[in-house]
Amino acid sequence: MKPFEKFLESSLTMRELLDNYLELRTHLQEEGYSQEALERVFRPTLKMMKLREEFISKKNALFKQIKDYGFEINQGELTAYIQPFLNKIDEITPLKDGNN
Repeated sequence: MKPFEKFLESSLTMRELLDNYLELRTHLQEEGYSQEALERVFRPTLKMMKLREEFISKKNALFKQIKDYGFEINQGELTAYIQPFLNKIDEITPLKDGNN
């Protein structure tokens, strides 16, 4: 386990990021989106836009926090660490037609 991964295990910001993503997926379910429809969202809801912006903001804040603590990491490494968590959320919040 890399040092930054140990740090992220207890990070409140990481938890908030995942909670935000779960809320976004739940909203997408409620709106009846399929995974394919997400490739081109023509009329996003205000809530969808707000949650997306919050996710981006939290991810950037998390990256800054990691760097401020002196960990050597790049955005790609952070994304690679986060992605399995997002995939798990996708599994538990399948979108329309069973696509996840």
